[in-house]
Amino acid sequence: MRIGRTEKYLYEKIEKEGFIHITLIDPEKMNRIEEVVKAASAAGSSGFMIGGSTSHTTSDYEEAISKVKSNSNLPVIIFPSNVASIAKGADAIWFMSLLNSTNPYYIVGAQVLGVKTIRELNLEAIPMAYLILGIGGAAGYIG
Repeated sequence: MRIGRTEKYLYEKIEKEGFIHITLIDPEKMNRIEEVVKAASAAGSSGFMIGGSTSHTTSDYEEAISKVKSNSNLPVIIFPSNVASIAKGADAIWFMSLLNSTNPYYIVGAQVLGVKTIRELNLEAIPMAYLILGIGGAAGYIG
């Protein structure tokens, strides 16, 4: 399997620094993105994830990605909640499987539906096994 540019960057940062920090930005809360991006970059964040647990439109993701990219040179990775999260402009997308879901859609179904769009948008897919522990959050309820 070939490792893409963003995944390689993350591995190299971990090897060099021992850890990474990636700032998560929710596309639903875009009123202060520029300020958050500048502060996170100055604090040493290694990149940005765009995503949230509730449904968003592709245009929400594209707008958030554009705002982050215009304020930082760090990689932007989509943290998808569904296939509507797949959007142009990002450097990569977490290709996630929610392993402890009781719904097969979140284990493999969404990935099957999204792969064509991911390829068309030339997004680097970074594999991720995802587990949700505990209750009370939207992700645990949805997945």
